[in-house]
Amino acid sequence: MSSKGAPEFSRQVVEQTDAYLDAISECVDLLSRLVEGYEPGDSARHLVEEIRALESDCDAQSRRISALITNTTVREFGIRNSRMHLNAEQVVRLYQLLDEIPNTAEQIAEDLVTIDPERRLSCFRRYREMVDHATTAMTALADAVHEFVRLLCSSTETGSIASHVETVRATETECDGVRNAVIADVFADDAIPQPMVYREFASLFDRLVDAMEDVTDQLVLLSSSEQWITAEPENQ
Repeated sequence: MSSKGAPEFSRQVVEQTDAYLDAISECVDLLSRLVEGYEPGDSARHLVEEIRALESDCDAQSRRISALITNTTVREFGIRNSRMHLNAEQVVRLYQLLDEIPNTAEQIAEDLVTIDPERRLSCFRRYREMVDHATTAMTALADAVHEFVRLLCSSTETGSIASHVETVRATETECDGVRNAVIADVFADDAIPQPMVYREFASLFDRLVDAMEDVTDQLVLLSSSEQWITAEPENQ
């Protein structure tokens, strides 16, 4: 590959990552629509099919980006992409962790239409709150990953993703609280049938945000020994 290969590699990684993040975000948005107006029927099944198709597309995009990174030789990386070359294995792991987000969104959607729990207002209101937290976390996470990859594909620029990482962490903590409230409520009332079902869905929604926090943990790990990026506040 000629010297033009390095800029082309960087462009492909950034563009493909942004497309991948957009697809993951759309999965979360569709799940939000499903939970907000959930009623058994064709409308719900249609949204689940959309989420399923997007999840498959996310799988394919993740594989393409990982292949692009792992199949590029040291010479093709060039000096410009030494950051990517030195961190290639852990960067591939980053994309694998990202893929857990659409996987979890798909599982929640499919379980909703399969199990078809009674739409208890108190539970679904909190499920909606948890999905809202997931949407907030996903927005921050997408910004963090975009900036990380952009800097990774640069040879000179520096930057910070600390505020985005903090947003995801804070949102995950808030989501834990909502999950615990759902579980406490359904087991406090003996009249509620199948409380385990509502607990399981609360845990699944919480797992969605946990998957996002796992990505930020990987970003922090990748950034911990680097001088070109800050992933945590300096006092931590």
